Amino acid sequence: MIRARGPKRGGGDVVEDAVQVRVGQPHGTASGTATGTVRSHRPLARPGPGAAGPRPSRAPGVFGPPRGSVCVSAAPLRSRFPILEEETYLASHSLGAVPASAKEALEGYHEAWARQGIGAWEGPWAEAIATFNEQIAGILGAPEGTVAPMLNATRGMAGVASALDPSQGRDKIVMTDLEFTTSYPLWRGFEELGAEIEVVESPDGVRVPAEAIADAVDESTLLVHTCQVYFRSGALQQLEPVVEAAREAGAYSLVDGYQSVGVVPVDVAELGVDFFVGGSHKWLCGGPGAGYLYVREDVAEELDPRLRGWFGLADPFAYEQLEGRGPPAEGARRFLGGTPNVPGLVAAREGLEAIREVGLDRIRQRSLDLTDRILVHADAQDLTVRTPREEDRRGGMVCLDFEGAEQATDELAEQGIVVDWRPDCGIRVSPHFYNTEDEIDELFGALARIRG
Repeated sequence: MIRARGPKRGGGDVVEDAVQVRVGQPHGTASGTATGTVRSHRPLARPGPGAAGPRPSRAPGVFGPPRGSVCVSAAPLRSRFPILEEETYLASHSLGAVPASAKEALEGYHEAWARQGIGAWEGPWAEAIATFNEQIAGILGAPEGTVAPMLNATRGMAGVASALDPSQGRDKIVMTDLEFTTSYPLWRGFEELGAEIEVVESPDGVRVPAEAIADAVDESTLLVHTCQVYFRSGALQQLEPVVEAAREAGAYSLVDGYQSVGVVPVDVAELGVDFFVGGSHKWLCGGPGAGYLYVREDVAEELDPRLRGWFGLADPFAYEQLEGRGPPAEGARRFLGGTPNVPGLVAAREGLEAIREVGLDRIRQRSLDLTDRILVHADAQDLTVRTPREEDRRGGMVCLDFEGAEQATDELAEQGIVVDWRPDCGIRVSPHFYNTEDEIDELFGALARIRG
């Protein structure tokens, strides 16, 4: 149980203001870069895909000034997130802090429903769906028409799976043993259709070398699936060699970005990945039920997903049940099922706007500064770190372990410090752009007292 505390002061700094359609075998070795116009409210500054570039090193045990990030007072941004007034919130890897404005957005959703009835569909609700697609496309660097809303990442993966056919010569699915839990039952179910699952094992429980994944790819591979950041360790995967290995073998590539998008920049068009799934309720501060699926333009046009509902049809109102499955919509829309989760998309809009306003490059730099501070504290207290220390190999989360870590998580919660604990991982700590150096120091001061 988390005990509410009185308002807390936000010290420290934060980032400044802020084709022939067919059921699928792979697409050969066509170029991996999608083209098109990115629709977003305004351009997002991004480093290259995967992570920020090299940054100067800092001497162990020394807190220096932030490197590469522009900082101002915490108050202007922190005041938008009510939980920060009550808790030291360091669990954005699990559920991001929600902006206060999300409440007003949801009230607007209800007002449109109450006042307009069916007319809401042609006005604010249709606009909410289009806005969500534009916001996600801007964050991912995705061309127009390549993103579709999904209830969650699992639904996005299922849509991809429904477009593949392991009985046509390619039957191997390559994945690692560090993927998020949802991936295994989904792809294991694909074995019943004749697929073979090859799981590449991590040598240390923290990361899986990209070369090991690439080595598992061969002419029998149908799909390569991996995460950009692994949920058990916060390790940041090198995606380029994995995507390239899949492309060269004529296989598809799918990346799960749930633990990365919003804190680690990615450009899906530049990366050349075929499918990219994720959701809004972690680093994007958007809440549940607002997932998404990106499908590369040329790949979408060559696939015909079986898991398709009326929103995935070219013209839902012209469909006749005797015509079979009906012609699919263009682009990623053909992967849609039924009615999108409009209130989830409306709620997510506010967090996505905050991410856009701050900027992904600044968020990444800020995250590296704060996670550096965590590592310095962890070393000073002789804690086991289960996250890569290299800046280009870690996401926004640091995993700390020691005897009694699970119990310590509960004790921290009683003091109003929110983190979480997982087996084979330890305590997961994830500062975001709205957190401060003081909060990192508060966490470790509490840990020192708890551990005696």
